[in-house]
This record gives sequence, structure tokens and C-alpha cells, in this order.
Amino acid sequence: MRSPLLLGVALLAACTGDQSIRIQNVAPSVSITSPITDAVFEEAETITFTGVIQDDRPIEDLSYRWASSVDGELPTLDVPDAEGNVELVTANLSAGVHVIELQAIDGDGLDGSDNITITIEEIPELPSIRVIVPTGGSSDAPQSLPFIMLANVSDAQDPPDQLVVTVSDDSNGLLCYAVPDGNGDAQCTYTWDTLGNYLVTFQVEDTDGNTARANLAIRVVDPLDFDADGDGYSPNGGDCNDSNINVYPGADEICDGLDNDCIGTTAIDQGTDCYDDDGDGYCESPPCTNTSGTPSIPDCDDGDASRYPDPTVNERVNGVDDDCDGVVDENTSVYDDDGDGFCESGNCVNANGTQPDCDDGNTEISPAATENCATAYDDNCDGLSNNQNATGCTNYYYDQDGDGYGLPGSNSQCWCSGGSAPYTGTNTNDCYDQNANARPNQTGWFASHRGDGSFDYNCDNAQEKRYNGRSSPCYAEFAPFTCETNSAGWSSSEPACGGSGTYVPDCSNSYDAICMAACLITGTYLSCTQCYTCDERYNTQQQQCR
Repeated sequence: MRSPLLLGVALLAACTGDQSIRIQNVAPSVSITSPITDAVFEEAETITFTGVIQDDRPIEDLSYRWASSVDGELPTLDVPDAEGNVELVTANLSAGVHVIELQAIDGDGLDGSDNITITIEEIPELPSIRVIVPTGGSSDAPQSLPFIMLANVSDAQDPPDQLVVTVSDDSNGLLCYAVPDGNGDAQCTYTWDTLGNYLVTFQVEDTDGNTARANLAIRVVDPLDFDADGDGYSPNGGDCNDSNINVYPGADEICDGLDNDCIGTTAIDQGTDCYDDDGDGYCESPPCTNTSGTPSIPDCDDGDASRYPDPTVNERVNGVDDDCDGVVDENTSVYDDDGDGFCESGNCVNANGTQPDCDDGNTEISPAATENCATAYDDNCDGLSNNQNATGCTNYYYDQDGDGYGLPGSNSQCWCSGGSAPYTGTNTNDCYDQNANARPNQTGWFASHRGDGSFDYNCDNAQEKRYNGRSSPCYAEFAPFTCETNSAGWSSSEPACGGSGTYVPDCSNSYDAICMAACLITGTYLSCTQCYTCDERYNTQQQQCR
């Protein structure tokens, strides 16, 4: 079905014969449906405003606003429903006369609005008053003695010093004017001479004449029946000190130096924190009233004379703090003293380790530690020091003959120092591991083979003879008349390694003294060779090799 607007446009075009169609936008229509204009409300009262918005455009294309001539634009949270109904709920309008406007604006900027007038009436605020001394709404008062009453007053508009406070009772009339201080506390002190019951009224009045009242029931009693300190006992009721709320028959002793229970059967302060109950010289809250001197350290158990705060007290394995230092069983076998997670017993009160600590004074030593070659002690508490595979260990190779060298490809073990026999080789350079003399860099000579028929003692893959070559003939040196050989050596061919032969190391000289004297006399010294004899020095030598 066509809308009336479109139908009208079509008929207009048909009647005029105009080939163009012009559609003109219409401003939204707005009406406020409630409340009615000139309605009156109280300040802070909740008010619901409703309205209806209509337009030739879709309703969702419209925007709208509520506004007050006093408070300005009001918060708009509601969305129009399909029929254009809108709503605003508020309790925050200021006192005064408001013109409330509902305005709607379409997409082309055309707007429509409606308004009403309402009045918000201000509610006068009354002052407040409450009795704070005595408490509870009723009290006894002593006959012929001043009695203090105290009230607290306040007002939203006036400061305390502008409020008027009066106190009266039903028999005597006005008792006093109570002047409030800066906190609103107003005190009245009055003395009743006659026993009996009285209804006391406190009244406060503000500068606008608004008043508020509070009542207090008073019973005037004999002073000896009056509980002055409020502990529930009067002098006639057995209170031995009616000016102290902590002193009355059957009261617990407290640290005040007074006989709190009023019966004298207990010592002053006995059983309190400032009394040394177990006689060890300390109490829970020093200074103590019954000890010599004034120890300043609190006792952690005033019922056990063996427990007190003194460094001479030794902790015992008992699960309690014997020396009152806040730590249980420290320096015992069940306490991990060095903080490494283990204790001497293995069953620790402050750690989870279950294996015994072999040194509970060194955090580096525990069953969880790793053995370290850099230390001389037993790091991991296994009973061994610097044992195999410790941190920082050195590989030592299988060394059967103990000469410090292992064979190539030999097995090894890791030790801190020196290895452990037969793993003592620092390298794998040995050529024969069954003779300690057969090793690299051997400088000695040997007349028998190393054990396998070889004379290669220095592991250079060769056999070197110590004594080489044949000796040369001896000859005479005439000054200073000695015999020498050109070279030491074998008198015949060199024997094999380990073989024996005659070896000439040098020559020996001898001469004929008479012959020599004749030569010297005759001056034929250089021709007197016949006076000298040069003989070889020799011995049987076994050929040494390496």
C-alpha cells in the first residue's frame, strides 16, 4: 500500500501533467505526554518524563534531546521505540521553576519541539542531635555531685557555633545552655539534689528555626551506689577504686600496678604480661614488675622457666623456641643452619633434605653439592674427598708400569690429582707399558733390552748406542808430557746392544826418569821420545743403548 504522501504526489502529477515530481521534507512533530505542565515536585524526587516523536522519515534517522532551563541539557540514554515513544527518568533537578523541552531533529536539520513548566520545591533540612555521654539513652547520676552530659549537633546550612542547644528535664525545667564547639560537641554539667527519675531533653535549633530533640532517662542515686567509672560496680557494690574502669571485684589483673580484682588474693599484676610468672627473670612485656633489673627482651613462654631470651640458652631438639629468638631448634642436628637445604640428622625442621649434612656450617658442603677438585674437603658428603669425576678433574690414562705415560688408545679415568693406579698416565705417548724405564724423553742408557727385545727406551722408534766407533792409537804430548788418544772407542768392532767388548776410553803414560834427565842435560829434549811409553787404558764394557 502506498503512503498518503506518495499517493498525493502521484495525483498532483497526474492532474498537472508535470513530468517532474518534487517531494518537500516536513519537520518532526514532538509532544511531551507526561508530566502535565505546572506540576510540582519535591527536591530529589524521582520524575519520569515521557514524550512522542513522529516524522515522515524513519524514526531511527532522528536525534532528540531533553533540556532544562535551569540545569541545561539532561542526560539522554533512551532510544525511541518503533512508535517514537521516548522517556527520561531523573531525580537530580535543582530547586526552582524549570521549563523542560523535548526537541527532535531529522537528517536534514529540521527540528520540532515541545515544552512544559514544572516546579521543584526545596525541602528544608532539619538539624541533627544525639546524646554521646552518657551512652545508651539512660544512666544513673550521683546525688549532690556534678554530672556531665554531652551531645553532638550538626546542620547542613549552619556551622555548629550558630546552633542553640538547651538541656531541660521534666521536673526542673531548663538545666543549662550547652554551647557547641567546632566539632558540634555541646556539654551540660548539672547537679541533682533529689533522688528520683528524670527525663532530660536535649534540643537544637538552627538559624531558620528548625529544631530537633533527643531524650535521656536519668536516675539520681546515692553517690555510694553510683558507678562513676562505668565498670558495673559502685563503692557499695565492692568497687575498691571507682575512678578506674579496670578495677572492680573479680577483674583480671593487668599491667597497671593496681589491685584490679579488689580482693588482694593475688600479687599486683600477677598473671599479666609484665609479671615474671615462671621465675626465670623475664616476662612477656618488659619491664617486669617482680624481677631484679629491667630486662628489655620479652619472654616467649612465661610458663616454662627453661625458656627465656638469653644467648646462653641452648636450643634443644624439642620443636620449641628455647632461647626466644624466634627460631625453633636452630644450631641443633635437625636445623639447617647454613641454609643449603640439609641438616646433620637428615630430618630437618626448616628444610626438605633427607640426607645428613656432613658440615652444617658451610653452605658449599651438602649431599646436593658436586665434588670439586678446587677444594680439599668432601663437598658432597659421600665420605670421599676429590674422588673420581669431580668438577675440574683431569683425565689419567691406564699406565701399567707407573711411569706416568699411557699407551695410545688406552682407557682413562678422571681424577683431581695424580690419578689412581693404574690410571696415572698424563698422556698416551708411551711405547712400551711394561717397563717404567721405557718412556718418552728417557735420557738413561741400558745394557739389557726393555722386555720385548727392543732397546728403544726413549720411544723414538730407534735404538741408539751409547759407545760408538773404534779407538785411535795413543800418542805422546811432550808438554806437559801426557799421552792421549785421538778418540775413545772400541779396540775392535762395536758389539751389538747388550754385547760386551774391549773399550778404550783414554791412554796412560809412563817415562824413564834417568833417560829423561840425560835428555834434559844434553839439551836434546825434543828427541827424547824413547824415554816415553804410551799404553792404552781399556776395560770390558757392555754396549748400552736406548
